[in-house]
Amino acid sequence: MTFFLTFSKLSAISNSICMTDSVADATKAIDDLSLSAPAAPKQPFQRDSRPHLNIVFCGHVDAGKSTCSGHILFLTGNVDERTMDKNKREAVRKHRDGWEFAYVMDVTEDERDRGKTHEMGSAYFETQQKRYTILDAPGHRCFVSSMIGGASQADIAILVISSRRGEFETGFEGNGQTREHALLLRTCGVGHLIVAINKLDDPSVNWSGERYAEIKAKLIPFLKTIGFVDGRNCVFMPISGITGQGLKDPVPAEFVGSFYKGPSLLGYLDGLANVKRSVDPNVRFPVQGAYKDDGKLTVYGKLESGEITKGDRLLVMPSKREMVVDSLLLGEFLVDAAEPGDFLHIKFRQSEEEEVHPGYVLCKPSLPLKAVHYFQAQIMVSDKPLVSNGYVCMLHLHNAECEVVLDRILAKVDKRTNKVLAKDPGFARNGESVIVRMKTIAQPVVVELYKDFEKLGRLNLREEGKTIAFGVVTKIYENQTGQASAQ
Repeated sequence: MTFFLTFSKLSAISNSICMTDSVADATKAIDDLSLSAPAAPKQPFQRDSRPHLNIVFCGHVDAGKSTCSGHILFLTGNVDERTMDKNKREAVRKHRDGWEFAYVMDVTEDERDRGKTHEMGSAYFETQQKRYTILDAPGHRCFVSSMIGGASQADIAILVISSRRGEFETGFEGNGQTREHALLLRTCGVGHLIVAINKLDDPSVNWSGERYAEIKAKLIPFLKTIGFVDGRNCVFMPISGITGQGLKDPVPAEFVGSFYKGPSLLGYLDGLANVKRSVDPNVRFPVQGAYKDDGKLTVYGKLESGEITKGDRLLVMPSKREMVVDSLLLGEFLVDAAEPGDFLHIKFRQSEEEEVHPGYVLCKPSLPLKAVHYFQAQIMVSDKPLVSNGYVCMLHLHNAECEVVLDRILAKVDKRTNKVLAKDPGFARNGESVIVRMKTIAQPVVVELYKDFEKLGRLNLREEGKTIAFGVVTKIYENQTGQASAQ
């Protein structure tokens, strides 16, 4: 069984062992941990020509993201029958019949009790054509920051849509997360979107071609406005996360023959062209999280560029601490070397957990990345009536999340031509594109120019649970005044 879990999920399971009131409860907690922790390496890893894809499942809460992720792992042989039987018994005990596949990804008691994913979960599986890392994003608006972290690491996104009457409308037409997740996927750099219309087996839908067409008709115009064009970089397909239909094998023609004749989800993913990886020799490894393993510091995330080998000395930015790689874990395999696109757990010889936080970036000591307080960006105000000089909000950039101030709005520009329309306007309205100088309020953040390295140059700004702007880094200030030395 192959899983990557966030540190907090592993910690929550471990803490439950310490807080149990009986031997039976302790045994159950230990059993949970044994079924959910990364498996011990079983065999030497033989890297082959199969490409590695990172796929993120996102969408409105209760759309079925975790169920789809868990069922894929079961269908590809990464979850055994014993585990599924245990999950099914627990789902029945919690009066959540049918949630056993979601429990493959949602492993903490809190997630299972509430029926909601709280943090990004991840898991590894393989097909004959490709190797995959699943990133299972939370759907609730309170956990959008975790979703952004997953989207920033994804190569392909799967937007899961519930076709149940009322559920689609709540997620798309109300204050649901369908729209915001789709927008964030695009602003985080995801170039290909699969819209998986789920729960078509539900009695309220019963594989209705009319309902499928209705949902498509509402989604296509919106997705086009943010850059996902049906038939070009966006595709729709019917699935059922609970029955598994449409995940590994195509949905039988008796259900969808009148309106869909395409491949299954995995069939489509296997047939996609390979993702082009960076050939830049410098290591760029944005840290998604950190934890202790056998007393040693371990970090996890996606290697965006460069290669890492066992024994390498890496520089942690912005702390400027050098660390030595003790081991590399890819899926359930210990590997001697990692390449761009690999989702890794990197164990260091050091043990200082406080030295590394989400949003820190590993690089080569000889090619240190820039960590700055001041930088310049071109942003589009998307859901805010007015922003002005001195406006404070939360910055999301790769895996980093920090408070920033719009120190100075330098210019308004035309959205299509980038021609300067007004200098030093001091404010910007909803829908306007502006060039702004930003300042991090606490510690510096690792950034790169968008034109030099896209993944470390895209940003989102959020306030009070909603995305209010997005953009790209255009200049980097090396001094602390933001006045000179622009890169």
